[in-house]
Amino acid sequence: MGLRESKKLHTRQEIADRAMGLFAKRGFDHVTVAEVAAAAEVSEKTVYNYFPTKEDLFFDEVPAREAALVAAITGRGKGESILAALRRLQAAECPRLCSPAFATFARIIEESAHLQAKERAVMARFVQVLTETLQAELKIHERDARIAAGLLVSIHHQLFHAARKQALAGEHGPPAARHLRADLNRAYTLLEHGLSDLERPPQDRGAVHTA
Repeated sequence: MGLRESKKLHTRQEIADRAMGLFAKRGFDHVTVAEVAAAAEVSEKTVYNYFPTKEDLFFDEVPAREAALVAAITGRGKGESILAALRRLQAAECPRLCSPAFATFARIIEESAHLQAKERAVMARFVQVLTETLQAELKIHERDARIAAGLLVSIHHQLFHAARKQALAGEHGPPAARHLRADLNRAYTLLEHGLSDLERPPQDRGAVHTA
């Protein structure tokens, strides 16, 4: 990475960090972009150059998360299924989603209808990106790729919601991460074996409680 690119990344991160500090203190809806710019010692125009909307300031990691989802699919190991690759990626995220810092993140979202709407838009974007990725990777019809992408993103979204619920309840650390991983494994097992598994007697179901 060249010096110019490194400086741009540093500026972007500084703006996002200053914004999060303000959001944590006063709530997302009560902070203006002008205040973020002043805190980061840049112009308002500079903030918008890096973040098209105020919501993008809060969800600053979305581009990296999107790239990670795509890379998990396109860069999976030989013989590794797409489900296994995505499960591995998301399981590795569980400790971060059970940290005190994420509890602050969860609280800010809970207090803002604007951020909740943005979250839904982000998930819709993920569905579109994964649709294109699956279609190219598996050479399948766009319709089938979109159905699969919707199911995969629903697990991602549910993981995020479950983590928020835990965080807001004051549950964090290794025990919370283990619980989150168990929920994640259950979701992927149901997806892999089909929802018909829910209709079977408990003793005949797949191992959906694996931690």
